[in-house]
Amino acid sequence: MDETIPEYERLERRQLTNDRDRGTDPLSLDESVAHDLVEDLRAAGVVDVSPPEQLLAHSPSGEVFESNQAIAYFHAGWEAASE
Repeated sequence: MDETIPEYERLERRQLTNDRDRGTDPLSLDESVAHDLVEDLRAAGVVDVSPPEQLLAHSPSGEVFESNQAIAYFHAGWEAASE
């Protein structure tokens, strides 16, 4: 292992390698797929909606998002980092 490379960069490289190995394309999440994913996350209690602003809150991390795609991408990265 190359100790001159920062830990965060090694982690990113491992995640990219894992994504390639799984055959997933991290940039292929369209709005309809993101909407379905967010609905599943809401049903599981992972995402809450703030009614007045219609913001989406990612419960485990406390991060807030304005779109289904943004929270879906964030959750995918959050899950990968948690593995």
